[in-house]
Amino acid sequence: MFRPARWTRLVPLALAAVLAVGAGSQLPAAVQASAPPDRKSVAEQNDELIQLLRVNTPTQPDRKRLTSLDLDLAESAGPTYTDVVAYGKSDLRLLTLAGFTWSVLEDDLEGADRQREKDDAAYAKAVRNKSILATLPSGRTSYRQLADFNNDLASLAQQYPTKAKLITLKEKSLEGRSVQGLEISHNVGVSSGKPVFLSMGLHHAREWPSGELTIEFAYDLLKNDGVDTRITNILEKSKVIVVPVVNPDGFNLSRTLGYEMKRKNCRITNGQIPTAGQCAQSSNQSRGVDPNRNYSGFWGGPGASTSTTSETYRGPGAFSEPETRNIQALVSAHQVTTLITNHTYSNLVLREPGYAAAANTPDETVYKSLGDQMAAQNGYTSQKAYQLYDTTGTTEDWSYYATGGLGFTFEHGASSFHPAFSNIPNYYFGSGSTAGKGNREAYLIAAESTINPARHSVVTGTGPAGAVLRLKKSFTTKTWNGTLLPDVLETTMTVPAGGTYTWHTNQSTRPITIQNGGGTESWTLTCERPTGQVLETRSVTVARGGSVTANLTACSTAF
Repeated sequence: MFRPARWTRLVPLALAAVLAVGAGSQLPAAVQASAPPDRKSVAEQNDELIQLLRVNTPTQPDRKRLTSLDLDLAESAGPTYTDVVAYGKSDLRLLTLAGFTWSVLEDDLEGADRQREKDDAAYAKAVRNKSILATLPSGRTSYRQLADFNNDLASLAQQYPTKAKLITLKEKSLEGRSVQGLEISHNVGVSSGKPVFLSMGLHHAREWPSGELTIEFAYDLLKNDGVDTRITNILEKSKVIVVPVVNPDGFNLSRTLGYEMKRKNCRITNGQIPTAGQCAQSSNQSRGVDPNRNYSGFWGGPGASTSTTSETYRGPGAFSEPETRNIQALVSAHQVTTLITNHTYSNLVLREPGYAAAANTPDETVYKSLGDQMAAQNGYTSQKAYQLYDTTGTTEDWSYYATGGLGFTFEHGASSFHPAFSNIPNYYFGSGSTAGKGNREAYLIAAESTINPARHSVVTGTGPAGAVLRLKKSFTTKTWNGTLLPDVLETTMTVPAGGTYTWHTNQSTRPITIQNGGGTESWTLTCERPTGQVLETRSVTVARGGSVTANLTACSTAF
């Protein structure tokens, strides 16, 4: 494992950011000195060792100061601490100069990964010998490689042709890889107007369990449809979409151990496609854009960096990366009423808002209720996202405020980005006080919330069988600095035989508009021939939990 080149940065430059924070930025006399002897660790003797630290941050100003240092923050924090991945003595010295203290959670992450490989081999052997039972729906006993994910998705689509449809997202990755997912529903190929539950993994490359849990839920749904009445009902009334690997380039580099701690994508130079092998070069391993800071909602705000070597680098502009544009297009083309983006670690169920200065969302009551319901099953803590630390430009910063679909981040596990694989069945099915529940039950609750009409909107009416209905809304999304970016939501369905349709949708007025006191917004509903000829256009205004009737009489006459 190579030490990323970003750790050659000059410490005084990072300290300048600390001094600019304001409250709480006074540095102790130790700013002039090296780390005191009682705080030295093995990593200070060897620049190549990578450690996991628990840094003491008892106040909000402390967290802001820590964030300003552009260190590699793990997705784990509590009221008095923030976990940090430290790359050798330069990071330890920077923390010391900034006045922070810490404890060591793992003094050699590379060594811990070697031990994980041994543990994984022992676990797989125990399953083969039937010393323990393989509990995951797929029967998997080890972490998947990228090809395994793609093969499994294709295999499920082939095995369940009426229930599973393989999809390829709009854009290839920077290294030319396709991003694949699976649509799951009864009569999956039929345009049905069902509400959508979207679950995603591996925005961040090193967070391997996030992809495993996403694809295991797909296996579970397909294997137990017709056996488990809850699953049968979910697939009858909704469509579930899974995208296990959002960031295939970064994941491939992490999973093949080219650079196991890779977090971001493979953007080496803004606006340029990397050459073959460029991402894997040791001098470039700290390069890349954090996909989960690149969405347009509040892009450029707190908790996202302008430094190209920072682990939270937001990119040169909102949606500058194919990974985020893929999810934007996917959400925009479906009525996604519930969304979960899976990450590791810290055992959290996070909801909007993402930064502390933001007001509660207009949907705080229902948002919190659903988050609490899911957290009661997996044993995680349900909280607002900023209670971890400030973030902007995340998936839900865009998806929730643009669509009204209730979006959550799940942070899986207590203390590791990718622990021994034997933990994954426990994450999925629960253990101890959550045994028999776990994330499986949390996902099922999310899917059942998806089909609850009180949590989305419904458009019903009559129209000519075979006509194409289109719901569209064009608007602008405001970034942190006030830039207005064009955006669009556009979905279609086909009027079924009999001429009566029911379309489960997101509300027409975006939450950001409600929050800003901007009144109401409408969908534009068109009725078209299959050739695209528009026969009727009308506006549809509908709130969360509401329904509206739109009988397309002019279309019926002209079709």
